[in-house]
Amino acid sequence: VVIIVLTLDEIDGVRAIMPQVKKEWADEIVFVDGGSKDGTVEEATKMGFRVIHQKDKGEGNAMRLGVKETKSDYVLFFGPDGNCLPEEMPKLIQKIKDGQYDAVHTSRFGKNAKKSEDANFIELFGNYMFTFLVNTFFGSRYTDALDGFLIIKRDVFKKLKTVCEPMGIEQEISIRIAKKGYSITEIESWEPKRIGGRRKMRPLTTGALLSYQIIKEFIFWKFD
Repeated sequence: VVIIVLTLDEIDGVRAIMPQVKKEWADEIVFVDGGSKDGTVEEATKMGFRVIHQKDKGEGNAMRLGVKETKSDYVLFFGPDGNCLPEEMPKLIQKIKDGQYDAVHTSRFGKNAKKSEDANFIELFGNYMFTFLVNTFFGSRYTDALDGFLIIKRDVFKKLKTVCEPMGIEQEISIRIAKKGYSITEIESWEPKRIGGRRKMRPLTTGALLSYQIIKEFIFWKFD
């Protein structure tokens, strides 16, 4: 297992969250940094982590770069901004190692999940709407199609051939897993408030992009 930590100006989160991530959970723990200017890279290096420097922009590019530069069979993507709970990592790892699924992700909106402490009404409504649309168009059963706290088999991730930039990679992965017929399950979790940094999502821009993405994937995109 490799844990790929995705960062862009997250020094407060790195300081608070990464000491909770146990090195024995994974064979590799690496950072992919998108050009932080707040000391994130220096802090990660001081903690003893390998840092991969991202030249291009976008979370999707960071994920693909992390996969390219590591070797483990299972890839776990993690953002140290406080929204993801590090104690969920062993659950994700064990679930995929059980061998029944190609991918496992957390869900913030499952039946028994706690209410998100970070999402506002617009974001909650948007998540429900886009998850409904993904399920309707692609025959999936997600309760949270936009969650990026995910572990996936390396070969499966590569076969998804993701292209999304600069945002929307979480929905793209959910859609392409469903279209290709790979197996995925959810682990109910919750979303605490983020720690430091700044929110990088703009609701209107993100909503337009996600809508376009669903239409494009449904009408034009095909697996080879």
